[in-house]
Amino acid sequence: MKPEIFAENLIFPEGSRWKNNKLIFSDIFSNEVISFTEEGNKETIVKIDGLPVGLGWNQNNDLLINSLQEKKVLVFDGKTTKEYADIGAHENNFINDMTTDASGRAYVGTVALESFNENIPIAPDNMPTFSSIMLVDIDGLVRRVADRMTFTNGMAISPDGKKLVVAETFAYRLSIFDIKPNGDLDNRRIFADLGAPTDGITMDAKGRVWVAIPYYTFGGPGGWVRVEDGGKVSGKIDSDTHGAFDCVLGGKNMDNLYLLEGAILGNERIKGGGRIRVCKVDCPGFIQN
Repeated sequence: MKPEIFAENLIFPEGSRWKNNKLIFSDIFSNEVISFTEEGNKETIVKIDGLPVGLGWNQNNDLLINSLQEKKVLVFDGKTTKEYADIGAHENNFINDMTTDASGRAYVGTVALESFNENIPIAPDNMPTFSSIMLVDIDGLVRRVADRMTFTNGMAISPDGKKLVVAETFAYRLSIFDIKPNGDLDNRRIFADLGAPTDGITMDAKGRVWVAIPYYTFGGPGGWVRVEDGGKVSGKIDSDTHGAFDCVLGGKNMDNLYLLEGAILGNERIKGGGRIRVCKVDCPGFIQN
């Protein structure tokens, strides 16, 4: 698995999804949601006033965008952008990543960015306070479905739609929940303890998870590992020069692993500091909503 450059001249790509034969992601600090075809053709889908992060699609197949600092989920119907759900009315944390299920329900992670300093090592006196997973139902109503999360990050729903895996960045783990028929989460347990911060994730057809590790040692680069339920590592890709912040499986055969990278944590995030690489993997992903 030798990654090749796919896209450059980005700032901080995050929130990636594969949809309609395109890689779609947020370049957070350019305020843009961007798409690329597998052949590398780029399009700016929409710009917002806030900082776009997690992406998904509602029951009408309209694009949902988490606006981090506004603490709101926005909806873009191809022409206009408007408020879809006000997460801040229920919790004061910022909002981060998102995944959506087959019915268009959205799982939105919250993060306590103001309670710690991410530019110095995590320690007992520098830890984020707990955050949540909020569910935005298809009628737009919001409710909390998980609490006491240690910095909620990337999320993925299993191929059968019955389980949700979520990265808890500064607990250094992936957690897994059962999804009840009404969308509630139950039976929380550890999917994998990794001993390093966990960020964006993508799941393959066998239920294994590729997870971005921003750094192996604070101040240095990170990489991506593929883990099985229980914590067995079955694949690893290093980033020798960047932080690893997200990944997604896509492409015509769903066996392209897109690797989203940014400046090493603690360094300034500038134009050109972010990029996307791609490599082939031996087990494909699957189309999610």
